[in-house]
Amino acid sequence: MEPHTANSSRSSIEPPEHCKKELCDLDYSQDPPRILSNYLVHAPKPFNAEPHLPLLINSGSITPSDVFFKRNHGPIPDIRLEDHRVYIGIQRGIQDCHGKSSPVEWKVLDMNDIMTKWPKATVTASLQCAGNRREGLAQVKEVKGVIWKAGTISNAVWAGPRLCDILSSVAGVPQELHHEMIRNFHVAFEADDHVKEDACYGSSIPLRKAMDPLGDVILAYEMNGEPLTRDHGFPLRVIVPGYIGARSVKFLQKIVVQPQESSSFFQKLDYKILPPWVDSTNVDSAWDSSPSLGEMNVQCVICTPMDKEVIMSTKPVTVKGYAIAGGGRAIYRVELSIDGGKTWEPVDKIEQTPDKTSGMYWAWAIWEKRVPKIHTTSQLVVRAYDSSGNMQPEFPIWNYRGVMNNAWFRVSNVVQMPQHHM
Repeated sequence: MEPHTANSSRSSIEPPEHCKKELCDLDYSQDPPRILSNYLVHAPKPFNAEPHLPLLINSGSITPSDVFFKRNHGPIPDIRLEDHRVYIGIQRGIQDCHGKSSPVEWKVLDMNDIMTKWPKATVTASLQCAGNRREGLAQVKEVKGVIWKAGTISNAVWAGPRLCDILSSVAGVPQELHHEMIRNFHVAFEADDHVKEDACYGSSIPLRKAMDPLGDVILAYEMNGEPLTRDHGFPLRVIVPGYIGARSVKFLQKIVVQPQESSSFFQKLDYKILPPWVDSTNVDSAWDSSPSLGEMNVQCVICTPMDKEVIMSTKPVTVKGYAIAGGGRAIYRVELSIDGGKTWEPVDKIEQTPDKTSGMYWAWAIWEKRVPKIHTTSQLVVRAYDSSGNMQPEFPIWNYRGVMNNAWFRVSNVVQMPQHHM
């Protein structure tokens, strides 16, 4: 049967519906192999792992796929490229006069359409889990979620058509509603997968972000010049630069332009900064009043040396790490302290490259600082500033979901000694 294309009539298209599976029915037996030695594995099923920080930073500005962090909520689907379909719809109103939701007008594309009908854009962008550095918040008080350290961030070159091009020609936003929709509507995404928390993974972003030609939102089918691996969303994923990684939906199957945010668990009941008085006893009543996370905040981390590391040399030490800001903002200053934050110096080198087309800073900054000597009593501390003057807080700002921790990053108990002491 020939696949429906963007010109198919609405009546002939019904996208598949997902039903929530019981935990015991989630099958992880077909998950892809991984190089486990590259990772600190927090959970095998679903597989959640972050690269060791020295490996992450020493892999270079572009993170290889077998070093890139792994964030999953269920088994990795095994999807055939030639069978995959992407359903694109538009819902023009929330309810009619009878209180019923207005229908979605569907179109459908196959992967050949996605790969050939629109220009291929290439965007270098970092993805960061909103829970990166959750460990620091867990040390303050109980949090919900995987207790990530500081490695749930990676940087890659993504390629595929721009979402704004596809929505312009397929979704058919009416001219008379264009301004209103850009201002108020959202684009919801659903994956062709099964997860623990919902029928499938889903999320959404504002339509204004999706339609911004400088927003660089793409439907990626390539990562670092190769087809996406299964772990990273094969055959197709959304890349939403400058936003938390949760919005860059993998295994993409549905796209809907609609008047409200996604109703997915991951949009409504997750990835929000809850007020400090909310904990496990009253969280259920707090979700609706808290906004969904979008752009990342400013972040900076020391990757090497690490806590309690023994450096077998008395020569100067090169401290290395990464920094990132949301919304395409540049990192314009990184400062390092070797005395716990009493005094500060700028780092020696910051490397961050803007996007060639939009000029936005979607990729992380890699920085270095040469330190003459690290004393046993030294505490290394780093902080960054972005181009809007945003800076990191000195101490963690606790929230029950454990997201967006961007406090000053500290490394302690590093020991330098001559090699002949061994």
